[in-house]
Amino acid sequence: MSAVPTIRQVVLLVPDLDEAIAQCRAAFGNTSGTRDPESMAELGFVHEVLSFGDTFLELCAPMTSDSSHGRLVERKGAVGYMLVVQVDDLSADIARAAELGIEPLFAEDFEGNRISQWHPKALGTLAELDQVDPHDSWHFAPRIFEASCTDVARDIVGAELATPDPEAMAQTWSTILDVPLSDPTTLPLQETVLRFVRSGESTGLVAVDVAATDPARVGESLLLCGVEFRFVADRTAVPA
Repeated sequence: MSAVPTIRQVVLLVPDLDEAIAQCRAAFGNTSGTRDPESMAELGFVHEVLSFGDTFLELCAPMTSDSSHGRLVERKGAVGYMLVVQVDDLSADIARAAELGIEPLFAEDFEGNRISQWHPKALGTLAELDQVDPHDSWHFAPRIFEASCTDVARDIVGAELATPDPEAMAQTWSTILDVPLSDPTTLPLQETVLRFVRSGESTGLVAVDVAATDPARVGESLLLCGVEFRFVADRTAVPA
């Protein structure tokens, strides 16, 4: 992973962590995951991160039912929660956002990297833009890579956000990341793609594309923790 910006991680909010882990491990073949119990407890979560090749699926469950996150999953069940995009120059992204009247919830250093979070009203979902050096590293490295499993899916290669005005939200992302749209609702990122659809019953992160290890699975989809996971062709695969 050397080119940015690109999708590196998706986060799902779930009512029962163990049940969600079991479902996702069964779907993707992971036998282990990565955790940071102390830091996540400070935020009111228990969690586990499942690794593909260079991208990651994080499952978070609220520690208490009376928190805002606890009330959310009590009301809606498991849902897509956050999209994490790796960027090259976070300061430049923040400056372009400021020109649109948008500011991050926070931007700070975390374990030697520069991270930021953005309100769902600004970017269509809770979003994190992270500047990680070197580019081919990630949070919790190297152990997060040591837990990788590509038996079923090589990597996350796309995500879909549902929003009341897909074209406007696509343009917002395009401006902040300084990446041109390929059509009014599609933002091509390095090795990944971000799509925007009109919201109905659900908003925010509603679908994730994964590159199928087995070409025979292309076209399949499954619902995991409130999010549709779609198996698509692996563009990096070398033809036999």
